[in-house]
Amino acid sequence: MQVSGCGENTVGPAKKHATLAQKAWWASRPPDVTIDGDEFHTKDCSITRVSTTAESSHAQTLFTVPARLLTVCESTRSGEKPLRYDGKHLILSVCQTTFGAGGCAVEHYRSADYEHWEEYIGVTWINGEQYSAWRKLGSTSSKADSVEKVEN
Repeated sequence: MQVSGCGENTVGPAKKHATLAQKAWWASRPPDVTIDGDEFHTKDCSITRVSTTAESSHAQTLFTVPARLLTVCESTRSGEKPLRYDGKHLILSVCQTTFGAGGCAVEHYRSADYEHWEEYIGVTWINGEQYSAWRKLGSTSSKADSVEKVEN
């Protein structure tokens, strides 16, 4: 049997009108990355930016990894940081595991402006030098939209 109801708080006179502020999930943990005073946190394969002023904090989900059929997404793997900043791009690495198959397909996503995102599609060689290849998120092209020289 299930019982539910609503009405006035009858805990006691002191707590009758008290409201408890729910603590945000990111408030009790250190940020994964801090850029220009903004904190960036990862959870459930997404990135949340927390901007704090003297008066308040504002949280905004910037990016959520596109869902893949029959997979589960993890923001972290042992020994790896899911989020990093290379001085130009905010880069998220996630593990997509197919149900029943095991293993992990690591995917990388990046953005320089937090609005336009690219996904890593592999390595390419130009004039004998190694480059990482990135494609705009959602593009169906097999060609890279941008490349970056791999520094050894």
